[in-house]
Amino acid sequence: MQVVKELQRRNVFRVAIGYVVSTWLLLQVADLAIEHIGSPPWVMKTLMLVMALGFPIVLFFSWAYEVTPEGIKRETDIDRSASITPVTGQKLDRAIFVVVILAVAYVVVEKYVLPSPTIAETSEAVAQVAQPSVEDQTAHTEAVAPNTDKSIAVLPFVNMSADESSAYFSDGLADTLLHMLAQVPELRVAARTSSFQFRDQTMDVAKIGEQLKVGAILEGSVQKAGDKIRVTAQLIDVNTGYHLWSGNFDRELDDVFRIQDEIANEVVAALKVSLLDPSSEPLDFKQTDDIGAYTEYLLAVDALASENTDSLESAVAHLQEAIRRDPSYAQAYATLGQAFIELDSYGMLVSEQALPAAREAANRALDLSPTSVTAIAVLAESERRDGNLDEAGRLFERALADRPNDTITLKYYAQYLTFQELRVTEGEETWRKIINLDPLTESSYIGLANLLAVQQRYAEASAVLAELDNINPNNPSAVSLAGAIERIQGNLAAAMVLSQRAAALDPGDPELPFSVGKLYLALEMPTEASRWFDRAIEVDPEHPYSRTAPLLLNYYLQRDPDDSFRLALELLDDGIDNRGEARAQAMLDLNEHAARTGRWDVVLDTFDTLYPNLFDDPPTGLDKDYLGTLMVGWALMQSGATDRATPLLQANRKRNKDLTEAVNVVRVSSLWTELLLDNKSGAAEMLADFASTKHRDAFYPSLLRHSYLLDPLRDEPAFQAILDEYRDNAEEQRQLLQAMTDEAKL
Repeated sequence: MQVVKELQRRNVFRVAIGYVVSTWLLLQVADLAIEHIGSPPWVMKTLMLVMALGFPIVLFFSWAYEVTPEGIKRETDIDRSASITPVTGQKLDRAIFVVVILAVAYVVVEKYVLPSPTIAETSEAVAQVAQPSVEDQTAHTEAVAPNTDKSIAVLPFVNMSADESSAYFSDGLADTLLHMLAQVPELRVAARTSSFQFRDQTMDVAKIGEQLKVGAILEGSVQKAGDKIRVTAQLIDVNTGYHLWSGNFDRELDDVFRIQDEIANEVVAALKVSLLDPSSEPLDFKQTDDIGAYTEYLLAVDALASENTDSLESAVAHLQEAIRRDPSYAQAYATLGQAFIELDSYGMLVSEQALPAAREAANRALDLSPTSVTAIAVLAESERRDGNLDEAGRLFERALADRPNDTITLKYYAQYLTFQELRVTEGEETWRKIINLDPLTESSYIGLANLLAVQQRYAEASAVLAELDNINPNNPSAVSLAGAIERIQGNLAAAMVLSQRAAALDPGDPELPFSVGKLYLALEMPTEASRWFDRAIEVDPEHPYSRTAPLLLNYYLQRDPDDSFRLALELLDDGIDNRGEARAQAMLDLNEHAARTGRWDVVLDTFDTLYPNLFDDPPTGLDKDYLGTLMVGWALMQSGATDRATPLLQANRKRNKDLTEAVNVVRVSSLWTELLLDNKSGAAEMLADFASTKHRDAFYPSLLRHSYLLDPLRDEPAFQAILDEYRDNAEEQRQLLQAMTDEAKL
């Protein structure tokens, strides 16, 4: 208590209160002045640091010294009876009262008198982001290469409210802004998947801009108190760090979505003054009037961005709940269609179920919003996956004409160019464009790396995956692809380590342990292969990979041909999805068995049910399943129906030729096709080219050793050389894998 009384007598408390109130008022005035004169952010930060450091110094001074009529003296040198601290205290009280009155006046004027900034007031300052002065351009050319295009990223707005549940408003506002800006063709907007990764981060704006490859950053905050809300938004030049524009928006929280649209339109309009033609039409992003539905939609979008099996199921659940709450929510339907496409991609739903569901959701979205680009892209991708390439191309053109920078459309379009149209150069350009727009989206790097690997540009593919490794070293798809690239080159031991790591990263994906099992077959280790196949079956016994695993193992061991025949018939009667060529494997087992037993009638009856259009005149459906076409042609040729088989096989020959020219790959199916067309010399000539890609599939050694169709080539020296090299490489890689395993145990 004695210390407290002494602090009161020496006016330390009064000095502290006066210093805090005066500092707050000074900083408010300084912030207003700095905002209008365009000073860099470090000026305000420096001022705040100086004020903070000054606080303990002032307190120490008020304790140790006293201001007297004769000047400043040490407190210990003053006679207590001659001290004037009571008089000084009265003066401090009056000063504090005046400062408090000024602070209250500032708050009242700033909140209720000063209007929110208008477009006209801010346009001159904002213009600097698109047209920096020659002086500024020169000053920053050496340090950071400026962006030549008009580009911006919208970061997630910070929720500064005490109520965490109001985070939907801050996320929703940033999401609305992003979608509105993305409607402007001349403006390159970093995709949500990338920009929202900087939530709650304190990284320097210049580094964020460098990672997102944009010239400007729009960030902001949302503060909610009762029925009022304040939104602060600011535009920052990445190269200079200057605040080029900022605005405060105070609103009554009576209609969340009206406020979002109103604020978003005002911010977008301000940005368009500088970045684009200010006379452009107002933008619109139709969402929903149900806050709960909107919250579910935002959760689904975040889940889709996570890119793993668990998050996909979560995304579908959130979208279905959003639609339940608002059956007229167009964007939720469109995004649900996208989620079904991803379920098909991950093999979590068979194509016969996923694609109709995606179409239904996309068509419902278009009924509600005829210009929904996401819905059009989903329809285009559904047509591509069904082999309807002409319709897919038309829909892609429609979507890209309206929104050329939409990353969802571009992703599907890149796959269309690469794997169906075989326009690999355009496909590569499209993948790189996506990465430029969405530099932190992991699936884009995987798509580009996969394309480069197909072209045997392995070093470039690995370099792309190394870039992704800097973003996320634990992406199971990326690790799996890295393993596939090693396997293609014959590095089976390295491929095994990577593939097992991928399986551990996503234990809910049955395809990953299945791939490990196939690798063990390539290493001639069937016991281990069986163990990993069993693991895939445990994860999902109904998955196409899991159901065909016994066929692969039996084919490798050349055992139980009758059991394999019955299982293959069962799978095909069930209409097994052809994911990973699972259906083709079952068809291969039927054909191989019939070639030795003559049961072609059973095989043809099954194929007739699977592919009725292949028997039309002319046959249709050839683009949808080229391996299925080959198997049907094989069965027809072997059963004596040469006239019906030849067109199918010739179509397959053309497809193989196009593939070879596009990506320089010769597959086992190319050898089969030539032999079925009685072109043994052509097949023999292909062996040299096939040898350069002989490690492309882990199951190739089994096919080369046991395929009935390849019997005419077995006496060819080149064919024997390939088999010998497979065997020698398997032995070498087994030893290497054992050494790696022993080293890991140490």
